[in-house]
Amino acid sequence: MTFPYLIQGKNIVVVIDNNPHTITSTHIAYEKVKEAIKTGEWETVRDVIEPKKIVLEYGAGNIAIQGDKFYWKGNEFHNTLADRIIQMYQDGFPIEPMIKFMENLMSNPSHRAVTELYKFLEKGNLPITNDGHFLAYKKVRKDYKDCHTGTMDNGIGQVVEMERNMVDDKAENTCSSGLHFCSREYLDHFGGERTVILKINPRDVVSIPTDYNASKGRACRYEVIGELGVHPDDAFKAPVQDEAYTQQQLDAAVKAAVEAALKVTQ
Repeated sequence: MTFPYLIQGKNIVVVIDNNPHTITSTHIAYEKVKEAIKTGEWETVRDVIEPKKIVLEYGAGNIAIQGDKFYWKGNEFHNTLADRIIQMYQDGFPIEPMIKFMENLMSNPSHRAVTELYKFLEKGNLPITNDGHFLAYKKVRKDYKDCHTGTMDNGIGQVVEMERNMVDDKAENTCSSGLHFCSREYLDHFGGERTVILKINPRDVVSIPTDYNASKGRACRYEVIGELGVHPDDAFKAPVQDEAYTQQQLDAAVKAAVEAALKVTQ
């Protein structure tokens, strides 16, 4: 089986069942179609150009993908996260962690958090875990208490939370109330003797302040899963272990983080 085709500069025209299709160089599947034509994988060409609508069988069943279109609860949906999920799906990467992340994120009542959080993660190279949470940093005192009040215990294994309506949701208020987290870029801009690694559910993120190149955030809840005792480049590969957090839990968290980091940076 072959299909008639024509390469027009940066466009590819393929005729399938007497229906012409033009794939431009800006199409998310352009490179995949071009490579499939080169190698004679015509079924792949058909599947990419004329895909069936696929309802994903995991999560809450709210997500569907058709070609380069993404649907949330039956409605076409556009944002950076949706584009990344489509790209990963068409490239053959497992997308379950991303689907779970989006399910969690869409339960966040803040429109601004929903639209800004994933871009913050990509920019800060912060990985997504298998259960759809993400990892980030936080500076704390030598005794693991928070730097501002010295009253909140951020020891490994602790869950820290506060009322969501007590967290400032205005990104323009750059230094305000909330449980703070950050990317690597922010670490040198804040004091503290220790740097811990946090696991955060995207539904608990409230705002991404605009200062310091939008490299920090505020949430109402997080879990401390490790301590940074190595160079930041290796932060999610070798956090310091602690008896308060079991070896099995830590191994699972780190394994999920490393796997997800590979996906996020694709």
